[in-house]
Amino acid sequence: MTNIPFIMLEDKSSDVPLYRQIYEAIRPAILSGEFNRGMLLPATRLLAKQLGVSRMTVVNAYEQLLAEGYIEGKTGAGTYVAATLPEEMLRVDEDKLLQRKVSTTPRNQILSRRGKWLASTNVTTLRVQADSDHYAFQNGLPALDEFPFKVWSQLAARRLRNPPRELLGYGDPAGYLPLRAGLAAHLKSARAVRCDASQVIIVAGSQQALDLTARILLDPDDVACVEDPCYPGARNALLSAGAKVVPVSVDGEGFDVTNALRQSKHPRLVYVTPSHQFPLGVTMSLSRRLALLEWARRSGAFIIEDDYNSEYRYAGRPLASLQGLDQDGRVIYVGTFSKTIFPSLRLGCIVVPKDLTDAFIAARSLIDRHSPSLDQAILADFINEGHFTRHIRKMRSLYA
Repeated sequence: MTNIPFIMLEDKSSDVPLYRQIYEAIRPAILSGEFNRGMLLPATRLLAKQLGVSRMTVVNAYEQLLAEGYIEGKTGAGTYVAATLPEEMLRVDEDKLLQRKVSTTPRNQILSRRGKWLASTNVTTLRVQADSDHYAFQNGLPALDEFPFKVWSQLAARRLRNPPRELLGYGDPAGYLPLRAGLAAHLKSARAVRCDASQVIIVAGSQQALDLTARILLDPDDVACVEDPCYPGARNALLSAGAKVVPVSVDGEGFDVTNALRQSKHPRLVYVTPSHQFPLGVTMSLSRRLALLEWARRSGAFIIEDDYNSEYRYAGRPLASLQGLDQDGRVIYVGTFSKTIFPSLRLGCIVVPKDLTDAFIAARSLIDRHSPSLDQAILADFINEGHFTRHIRKMRSLYA
């Protein structure tokens, strides 16, 4: 018979389960050495009799100790205190660690070419200070105090009250279908974009859209033309993909296609903000738009149309989007809700030619699988129930 050192249960009427009281009595005894390494513990039936509890209570305590590595069972031979305790397995041998030779190779030398570029360039210029005192005139930030948060919170509460399983599991990398369908209808009406829901892919804002497009369409050393001056995030996305970025001047009619032709006859990609050039605010003329589309058709280039700030045009008739004028599937349309709703929503869209949808959806799934489904559903309700259009109308009057 094996005698175990004295164990006293706290109180059989205590809120602490009896198996846990046994566990809490044995574990400290093992750690203190009162129970020696390799010591044979009493059989569960015997210990249960000694303590006046059920055998299953002792079994549960032993199983907890076994799972944590404090004891080990030997078939046909009983249960023993473990030779090596869990705490020892986690302990670091500091002397050996200090004796290891420290590498003198600079950390940035082990990076890929893309990683080295990211480490050396000032891409952090896109970051903002989380200080409300610096927000009043921040570029691209909407009037947040005018947003209908009461409506938004009601839509969110309705969705959260009894969300369907499809919104709680993994979603479609292309995005929540009702949102994509709602966006297709809205863009057709507001921007003359020609697409159906299958061409709309939901992304985490325009910056992800630019990075995604650059990854898919550019190989290292491909030529990409951009406006000069240009949105820094677009230029950085193209450079990060290894492109040779060619700046093209902007005048009163927008992107100068004639100048672009002189600088690069065969670009792979062209980035423009035709509706509201960033940062000059110029609108690309219709003749320039048609010339750019013809150049893209002849050269085989693709055009990224960043429809920046297109919702807020105050003078003259709005021009149709480049995508709406495109007859050859050369335009990738990029839109975001950061400028119309609030930036932290991190939702935007890409409208791609039908023959490119599979590639874009596959790449989208590799980046972060998909955007948050519940946020997409709330935004879908906001658009499909007319709240978004009313909000834009109100903001146009406010900004005018």
